[in-house]
Amino acid sequence: MAGPVPRAARSPDPPPDDGARMNDVPVSTPRAILARAVAAICGPWGVAVLVFAITAARLVLLSSELALPVMPGEADFWLLGQTNRPLWPETGPALPWLLGLLSETCGADAPCLRLWGPVAHGIAMWFVYRLGVRLFDTVTGFWCAVLYGTLPLVMQGGLVVGPIALMMPLWTLALLALARTHVTRGLWEWGVLGASVGLGLLVHPVMALFVPLALLYLATSPEHAGVWRRPGPYVAILVGLACLLPELLRAAADDWAAAERLLAAVTSPIDDPWNLASTIGIGILLAGPVLAAVLIWLLIRMPALLRSGAWSDYRVRLLLLFSAPVLAVTLALTLVRDDGAMLTGAAVPAALVMVCGWLLVRGQMGWTAAALAANVAVSAALLIGPQTLRAEGWVVPAGFDPVARQRMAEAAGHWLEALARAHPGVTLAVAGADAPLLAYHAAVRDVPTRVVGTHPLAVPQDAFHGLLVMPAALAEADAGGDEIRGRLTVTLPDGRTTAWAAAMVP
Repeated sequence: MAGPVPRAARSPDPPPDDGARMNDVPVSTPRAILARAVAAICGPWGVAVLVFAITAARLVLLSSELALPVMPGEADFWLLGQTNRPLWPETGPALPWLLGLLSETCGADAPCLRLWGPVAHGIAMWFVYRLGVRLFDTVTGFWCAVLYGTLPLVMQGGLVVGPIALMMPLWTLALLALARTHVTRGLWEWGVLGASVGLGLLVHPVMALFVPLALLYLATSPEHAGVWRRPGPYVAILVGLACLLPELLRAAADDWAAAERLLAAVTSPIDDPWNLASTIGIGILLAGPVLAAVLIWLLIRMPALLRSGAWSDYRVRLLLLFSAPVLAVTLALTLVRDDGAMLTGAAVPAALVMVCGWLLVRGQMGWTAAALAANVAVSAALLIGPQTLRAEGWVVPAGFDPVARQRMAEAAGHWLEALARAHPGVTLAVAGADAPLLAYHAAVRDVPTRVVGTHPLAVPQDAFHGLLVMPAALAEADAGGDEIRGRLTVTLPDGRTTAWAAAMVP
């Protein structure tokens, strides 16, 4: 793809696929039979079956013992979705809408709540395949889809639901539409591009990175010379604005409160710059160690490759612009936001296709297979490792079991149910940092609760009267021992404890 690439590989149009080449081989030869098998497996129907199988497996895992407990972010989005018109949170209103819809139609149980995660990554996997086919051939597209579907980051994101997972198919579709705009003079691709970016902005503000990068790609591509004299870019802009306009008007009526919260979060002081090192380490693990190593090596070599003329290849321009800058910006944003390494998911489609194309153009099938093996090994370790260690009697250290606190909240859900039965007719509420998570676990047990505190949907504490569940230390300070009606302390195997108390607020 870059550097000493054969001339045929540098042509703007993708080379003919294996299915076209194998027609020249007698059908009875072993080589022809193998070519037909490869064409069937790597063709659209073969990959569609693969996407369906992986997505179905993830949906089954949602109801298995391997499923993760509901995370605080998921509970927070679920809580926002309980209103008919949820406020625009910092990450966009689309996910609360969808979770509210699922909660009404399917239920609030975790498997229903998380349906969008596997489905979104399955759609993104298909678009990654189409992008690989568009830029290279069907075999490269197949391996791009396989490597994407087995990425540890995608495995983790496919078992929970979050805005990054929901944004991935829209980001990849926009990238595919942009890649197609130089081979067609139609307006369809431009409309898809605008719609993908507009809808993506409703999911997560990191989608805004796509706009300046697309403008830079168009400005530096000879294939797009004079593009601003054609209607395509303006169709994309109008379609994108049409997708955004209703919510922009609503945000303006809310005095741009969400924009102010986002700006405050992005410009907040960096607590610990060394967190970037741990984020990069986790990111390398979640991106697959082999793929991450090849990407780092490729980026180190990129200046030399660009000097040798690689920039003339439109695929290099497209994939490099939508991988390295996106990776740098999202890594920087992890210092001031809580999205962690998942935020770098926006760089995955372009980076993955760039690495996979670079390996396969050079015939490095061994490295491609090693990347697949590493993805599967890391994904399996993350999925079954902690549970296997616990089953063998090992105490998983806190740093390697990040969902332990969510298991505490699951235990608190049963306690809340008991409190509701012991105080019939009394309004129950929750407060503190775990309030959305506690409210969720109460809801799945049909215990109505309210949230008290600083959450956008919270009731001010001085306006609440009833039984309030809060951290035990806070209850002792605010209510005193006489008003406390119940206590719960949860201790994990590693010794960590969390204590709550239920205080009667007159």
